[in-house]
Amino acid sequence: MLIELLEEYFQREEPQRERDYFYVSEVGKCPRQIFYTVKGFPRPPLDGQTARKLAAGEEAHRRIVQALYGLGIVVAAEVPIPPGALFHGRADAIVSLGGKNYVVEIKTVHPYNFDQMYTAPRNDHYLQLQLYLHYFQIPQGIILAENKATQELREFLVELDRPAVGRVLAQFEELREKIFVRGELPPLPDKSDWEYDQCKYCPFVNFCKEDVDRVPLLSKAIPELPVLPEPHERETRHLGLFDEP
Repeated sequence: MLIELLEEYFQREEPQRERDYFYVSEVGKCPRQIFYTVKGFPRPPLDGQTARKLAAGEEAHRRIVQALYGLGIVVAAEVPIPPGALFHGRADAIVSLGGKNYVVEIKTVHPYNFDQMYTAPRNDHYLQLQLYLHYFQIPQGIILAENKATQELREFLVELDRPAVGRVLAQFEELREKIFVRGELPPLPDKSDWEYDQCKYCPFVNFCKEDVDRVPLLSKAIPELPVLPEPHERETRHLGLFDEP
């Protein structure tokens, strides 16, 4: 009775809008998934359970940032990177500790993922923070991870890695030329360095299998897309399941 009503209440359609820029949170994602996202391809509706997980993650971010404010160490929160950059994005917080500023990225992660981050952060989290350090010109930052199940915290001190930043910027400059200038569908990527099977959870897998490179007209049949559960490897972020401002 109540479960059916609540599921219907929480479920929602995901936004489908075209854009001409990348989000910092897309670093580490499959270039084809990025193509289908920025081109506004249709995606499955967000089921109620996943919507609740997202809401819980957003609440965790607010709770942690509020605690940082309570400690009196916050310099700024939800800080957007400079306009006109290759990427769009907002750092969770900048804090001051011992006379130094640190960019803080808060990640709420599945217990399995949390266990895998015992000695080092996930590579995509690391590279996302590197971009914030680059754009804010702050030489150090902290990845603060919270276990979704237990609220256990783990932190990683990260120094600016200029070679890594250079590789990411070069990769996405090439991707911008391919997607936004030439309008080309990127080739299938080398999956050897993936931290998990992105294809298994991709909402655009049916388009990808057919190499579709144009948004289907509303009057035409759209390939049936599965309603996917949140994967263990996905961290909860702001707004939609696949986007972050």
